[in-house]
Amino acid sequence: MDIVILDLEWNAAYSRRLRGYINEIIEFGAVKCGPDLKARSVFSCFVKPQVGKHISSTISSLTSITDENLEEGLSFMQAAARFKRWAGDCVLMTWGTSDILTLIENCRYFNGREEVPFLSRYVDLQRYAQVQMGWGASTQVGLSRAAELLELDVSGMEHHRAKDDSLMTLEILKQVYDEKAIAPFVDICDREFYRRMTFKTSYVCDLGSPLIEAGHLRFSCPKCGGEAKRVTRWNLKNKSFRAEFACKSCGHPFGGRLIIKQKYEGLSVNKKTFPLPEIQEPRKAVPGLLGNMRLEMPEGVGLLRFPAFDSLPMVNHCFSTRVGGVSKGEFASMNLGTNRGDPNENVAENFRIFCRAAGFEAESLVAGAQDHHVNIRQVGLSERGIGIWREKDMESIDGLCTDVPGVTLVIYTADCAPLYFVDPEHHAIGLAHAGWRGTAAGMAKVMAERMQAAFGTDPRKLIAAIGPSICKACFEVDEPVAAEFLKLENAEKFVSLPTEADVKYHVDLWECNRQFLLQAGVREENITVGGVCTMCESDLIFSHRRTQGHRGSNCAMLALQ
Repeated sequence: MDIVILDLEWNAAYSRRLRGYINEIIEFGAVKCGPDLKARSVFSCFVKPQVGKHISSTISSLTSITDENLEEGLSFMQAAARFKRWAGDCVLMTWGTSDILTLIENCRYFNGREEVPFLSRYVDLQRYAQVQMGWGASTQVGLSRAAELLELDVSGMEHHRAKDDSLMTLEILKQVYDEKAIAPFVDICDREFYRRMTFKTSYVCDLGSPLIEAGHLRFSCPKCGGEAKRVTRWNLKNKSFRAEFACKSCGHPFGGRLIIKQKYEGLSVNKKTFPLPEIQEPRKAVPGLLGNMRLEMPEGVGLLRFPAFDSLPMVNHCFSTRVGGVSKGEFASMNLGTNRGDPNENVAENFRIFCRAAGFEAESLVAGAQDHHVNIRQVGLSERGIGIWREKDMESIDGLCTDVPGVTLVIYTADCAPLYFVDPEHHAIGLAHAGWRGTAAGMAKVMAERMQAAFGTDPRKLIAAIGPSICKACFEVDEPVAAEFLKLENAEKFVSLPTEADVKYHVDLWECNRQFLLQAGVREENITVGGVCTMCESDLIFSHRRTQGHRGSNCAMLALQ
């Protein structure tokens, strides 16, 4: 039986039918071989998008695929039919399951059925290779990383292009292939297979759930191994339960984190202990310049503004500090995050206090559901209150834009970069959340392009600013994160390589975002880098890294007046 190795490229597109995003396939690439693993035939075709009108700039930059390339492509159903005829009866293999899941998603969307017509037997080569090579299963090894570990010469292949990635996968398979060893990894694609593949892992976020047993909530002392007593109530933070404990034997205090997932295979319970950080009280704030920003104290509430925006009377903007709220302990005192474990009534009161001091109408606030993507939502008067006073109605929104006065855009941060955009010509604004993933994916450029498409914004006239976030000296990362930045244009300007004195990479999120703004056409003189580090100023601004997650949330706000 033939072996067919498939790779796909896709573009995230918003579907009005789904009221959400779909990963729309834009390219098929595959190689067919026999048991001898000698390539006999290749398959390659573009797929013309039917949901998204344009390929995103991030995907285009990653793959080098353009709208013009896709214009003459096949429809998804045509491409699937042609691939089925070419592949014949085969064992289909992909690197990881994301391609198969995307295939199922596209079949369901365009054909009304989730069964893939050419899928009868399947192998997840990523899972097989990691077992075969002893790489472990805790961290998934990417395609290019696997080639690197196997010391393969793939210099002539273009990564993130479907045909070349399928050929690269074949070269990896040649290094790890064992007919007997791979046999248990061959899945028969029956109903059970589809149930398993499409099962959505969910987090258990209710302590009252019947799935939670008493033993799940018990922790042992990391110092002596003795039984520990919980001394604080459980708090739910980012889908994990957290509490403080004290050992009954030695008295050692520590924190415990509990993550419970409902997987296809059953319940997954993950426990971790961590040292308790010393709670840092907010410092007594004094008005004045801080970096390239100005600290103001209206009504005793600390907020930061850009002097560079003083000449823009059509907007009100600010960035919150820890000063002036009602929250206590690690949330002291102006916590604006509802997902940190702080009582909701405290957060609501903090919003009212902050808005009154900063000059925003509290009812005008709208926030996205941030999860480190580059999706942007245009909002208006009907969206006021979403994410603050009303339930979030969309996932994966890290950027907001509007040209409607009376709508206040809100972005949450605690080391990630808030990006401010003002179009004084068309009276339009944008506000984006850019962590390291969003920064590397070009959120700054994506927002500029989105405003150009939505409002006619001329990037050359756009006023942009990068707000308080972690600085280069504080943002040390390991090789996998650094690799995402090193492949970018001008990487030498914002990535420092390890040295004998410092074994970590250091990434300058401020400069990386600035470079993306310049690439988008924003003039250098129209870009302000706030120069305020959340970690260096952690007694004024909440920092996730400084507190190991024991913190509240800051907010960036921007509104047309």
